[in-house]
Amino acid sequence: MYLKSVEVNGFKSFAEKVKVDFDTGITSIVGPNGSGKSNILDATLWVLGEQSYKNIRARESTDVIFSGGKNRKPKNSAEVSLYIDNSDRTLPMEEDNVKITRKLHRTGENEYLINNSKARLKDINELFMDTGVGKSAYSVIGQGKVERIISSSSKEIRGIIEEAAGIKKVKVRKAEAEKKLEKVEAEVEKIDLILGELEDNKVKIERQAGKALKYRELSEEKNVLAKGINEIELAQAVRSIGELEGRIAKLREDIASDQEAFEEAEKRLEELNNSRERLSEEIETLSQSNVDLKRDIDKIVNDRTLFTERKKSYGRELEEKREVLAAAGERTALKRKLIDEIEIKIELLTEEIVDQEKENRTFDTVIEEKSKEKRDLEIELNIKKDKLMTYEVDRLKYMTDMENNVKRMKSSRSKISELQGEVEEYKKKIDENKAEQEKQVKLLSQREEEYNGIDGRLEVLEEAVGSISQEMNRAYEVMREADYNLKRHGGKLENLMKLEANNEGFYKGVKEVLNSNIEGVEGAFISLVTIPEEYERAIEAAIPGNLQDIIVKDSNVAKRCIGLLKEKRAGRASFLALDTVRSGKKAVKPNEPGVVGMGSDLLEFDPQYERVVDMLLGNLLIVDKMDTAVRISKRNLHRGNIVTLHGELVSSRGRITGGENLRSVSSQIFERKKEIKKLEAIVAEHKKKHSISEKKYGELSQKMEATEEKLVALDDLKETLKTQVKRDKELLEDISRAGDKLLKNLRTVELEEREENLYISEYMELEKNAKDNRAKVEDLMEELRQEIQQGGEQITKCREEVEALKDDFSDKRIRFLNNRETLKQTEREAERQREELKEVESGRKAVEKRIEELTGGIEELEGKLKALEESYTDENVRYQKEFLEIKEKRNEYSLIEKEERETIKRVKDIENKIVLGNNKLGNQLENHEKQSLRRGKLEAVREELKDVEQGAQIEDLAASKEELLKLEARIKNLGVVNLLAIEEFEEVKKKFEFIGNQRRDLMESEKALRELIKDIENVVEMRFLEAYESINENFGYMCREILSNSEGRLELSDSTNILETGIELMVKFKNKKRQSITLLSGGEKSMVAVAFIMGIFMYKPSPFTFFDEIEAALDEANTKRLIGKLKEFTDRSQFILITHNKETMRESDTLYGVTMNKEIGESKILSVRM
Repeated sequence: MYLKSVEVNGFKSFAEKVKVDFDTGITSIVGPNGSGKSNILDATLWVLGEQSYKNIRARESTDVIFSGGKNRKPKNSAEVSLYIDNSDRTLPMEEDNVKITRKLHRTGENEYLINNSKARLKDINELFMDTGVGKSAYSVIGQGKVERIISSSSKEIRGIIEEAAGIKKVKVRKAEAEKKLEKVEAEVEKIDLILGELEDNKVKIERQAGKALKYRELSEEKNVLAKGINEIELAQAVRSIGELEGRIAKLREDIASDQEAFEEAEKRLEELNNSRERLSEEIETLSQSNVDLKRDIDKIVNDRTLFTERKKSYGRELEEKREVLAAAGERTALKRKLIDEIEIKIELLTEEIVDQEKENRTFDTVIEEKSKEKRDLEIELNIKKDKLMTYEVDRLKYMTDMENNVKRMKSSRSKISELQGEVEEYKKKIDENKAEQEKQVKLLSQREEEYNGIDGRLEVLEEAVGSISQEMNRAYEVMREADYNLKRHGGKLENLMKLEANNEGFYKGVKEVLNSNIEGVEGAFISLVTIPEEYERAIEAAIPGNLQDIIVKDSNVAKRCIGLLKEKRAGRASFLALDTVRSGKKAVKPNEPGVVGMGSDLLEFDPQYERVVDMLLGNLLIVDKMDTAVRISKRNLHRGNIVTLHGELVSSRGRITGGENLRSVSSQIFERKKEIKKLEAIVAEHKKKHSISEKKYGELSQKMEATEEKLVALDDLKETLKTQVKRDKELLEDISRAGDKLLKNLRTVELEEREENLYISEYMELEKNAKDNRAKVEDLMEELRQEIQQGGEQITKCREEVEALKDDFSDKRIRFLNNRETLKQTEREAERQREELKEVESGRKAVEKRIEELTGGIEELEGKLKALEESYTDENVRYQKEFLEIKEKRNEYSLIEKEERETIKRVKDIENKIVLGNNKLGNQLENHEKQSLRRGKLEAVREELKDVEQGAQIEDLAASKEELLKLEARIKNLGVVNLLAIEEFEEVKKKFEFIGNQRRDLMESEKALRELIKDIENVVEMRFLEAYESINENFGYMCREILSNSEGRLELSDSTNILETGIELMVKFKNKKRQSITLLSGGEKSMVAVAFIMGIFMYKPSPFTFFDEIEAALDEANTKRLIGKLKEFTDRSQFILITHNKETMRESDTLYGVTMNKEIGESKILSVRM
């Protein structure tokens, strides 16, 4: 393998595409400084993947793109390609020729290509790894890098030998294996944590699953037995209901007949009641009208008196206004006379002021002349002052020069002081630098301690993960318990809702109509109104036969429903048609203690059913207790029925009904509605518990994620600290170099201090000259001041003469001003009097208008009084006529009341008969309702057991029920059962086995990775020792050959740690004592570096090698010796030298010259075959 050519386009100074062909042997590239010859080496490093632009002498990426020059535009990209002969397959590719390319666009986009196919920088690094070729390998030695090899750390020298030993790839494989091992260990830790949690959960769920299986077995046995019992009891209930319905039908027919007679009597009673109420209203209306007429007559009398008094008042005011009008005329004449006198006074003052203004103008002329004389003197004085100011400026300038020189001297002295301070500061900084080195050592120790302490924090977070997991399990248990309760109570609620929807508990006929979904049927009365629980007993006692009445839209719907019942022989039902129901007049609630309210006011219902509710309950009074009901009935305070909260009923005729019944059908319907409401609240509560637990579970999940993120962050911190430790070590080296720089700066400051002392001498001379010039200017200024003083005295004299004239005329001036002010005041007085005159005239007009209004008002009042007299006569006649009509109506009212009392007696007799029938019917209905409710419950049980295929054969019903109770007790003793635990246990079991298998796989992977790392370490150690021993021997040989029998050897820094030990270069020149390599001369260092590189070449030569001015520090003899050694290796390696040395040029096989066009900054290549 060797380098065939380098192609450069747009890179640094190579504006156009340039291709440099290389042959085997030694090729030299020469040219003047700045011609761009080293750019070829930079281009080679760049294409091999150099990322530090400092190493290729650039500040940023775009600096490597040709930047343009005179008549030459900048390039938009830089491109470099290496053409390599790979016929010996040194590179792991099948092609004989390999092209490596790197492109950079001005936009910052980088491209890497291998044989024109896109690749990554990583691909290029792996391609050249362990070949001796690369951006940091020993095949490229740039300017100044020879000495750097000598001054390299022991670790860096080891890196060079590792490259030669070919263990870079192996170490990369080791690093990858270690990274995989870390991941596997982390995964094992996570899985161990999960397995621990699963183990605890598995035991718990296994116990719950066993309990659930037992529950399922007992439940199935109980359900089979319950179904057998249910079938027998349901058949019994159906037979009992059939017998009861026959008896109830007969009682209903009897009651219906009595009801018709009752309704006829009630109808007549209602007609009489209406007539009585009508007469009562007419009497009330006439009485009210009669009272109103009396009130109107009284009002007429009062108005007549009022108008008479108002007329007298208007007369008195009219006389007063006429007197005011006469007084206003006198005031107007007086004001006019006063205004004329004031206008005469204004004319006299005006004439006097005109004369005084003439005298003022004469005085102003004299004053102006004296003022002009004063101004001329002031101008002359100002000219002298300006000249004095000019001298003052010169004086100040000289003083400023003196001050500036003093300041400069002071500044220089201050600067000297500062420089002395800087000297002390630099000495202090040098001390601080030493302290900083100590501090950095301490920080490095702290970082290493922090790095070692992260493991403890990781353990704390892992414990937190376990704790959160347990809380999540508890929240999950609460959710499952809520789910179970929801199913249990929800099922019961669903059954009750079905009974409600199927209208269970209603009479057979009512149920049939409601379930037939006939259009126009609104529903049963008990279902369409909301009866508060505290009034249920009262309402049920008051209208027991009406609670199941069916409300329909109109009478036609009622007819259709009755037709349906007859057709199906499905029983009877009562209907309330909204178009025929008449509510009658609603009774008023008596204002008595113990009264709760009217029945219709205590229910909640849709407004469209108001007439129905008023008909049934509008005259029903609800009271607290029996005593209250009897008291109101005796005092005849309420005409309708009265019922207590406990269900005692006092009818409108005085009959009292009370006692305690078994649960009626209606009460059972009420109970069912209450049970539904209660279950709805329980279901809502369990839903809330489930929601809260679910929310908590979600929050814990988020907390778990956050904690796991912290774990990852802590792992990242651990890696970061590892990097920081490495960085702190590098910083320690930088601090050491900074100390050397501080010493250099100290010498610079001492030189500046000597220069400032020279400046002080120069400023002292300048300060003396400025002082002499200031003295001359001050003498001239003194002469001008005396002249200015004389001019000032003349101006003062002139000013005094002007003031004397002003004093002489001041009295006349004051008199003139007083007259002018008096004139203004007199004019204002005249204007005020004119305004007052206007006001007086305006008031007089208002009085005249009021007199006209009063005259008209008196006439109007006389007309009203006449009309009132006529109205009084008419109203009195109407009053007498209505009084006689009221008397006739009251006689008619007495006759109706008598007939009403007789009809009430007949209604009470019929009502007693109906009540007796209703009591019998109520007893039968209660039995029917009891059996219907029992059947409903049994049917609900049957629905619950519908999934049980076959019930048990029951021979002894009582014994079977006892056995059922025992089974239920055994199930109850199991306590809370998680039925989902069976499936959960299977899932947990599978998951436990799956994760266990995963752990076994990971442990096998961990074992394999550890064995791989151990094998790699053995290979690294073996190859390294082999290369080390060989290169050590070669280095000793080269030192003897090149350095005139000097001794050279390599030493391991830590022979006990072959994998990490550094390597030191040890040299002892002939006839010299052993000394540090850093104390060698430049030439000696270069020769030692060459000996080291040649020693490596003897072990493993690089396919091609670049040397940039490697012989710059060598004399001619050593240069010849170096070239001679290079020629020995030309059969195994290709050498490309950038040089100025003539001896090197002479010994080269090929010579390239590089020139630079300075105007455009472009490099050109010339080739010569030697």
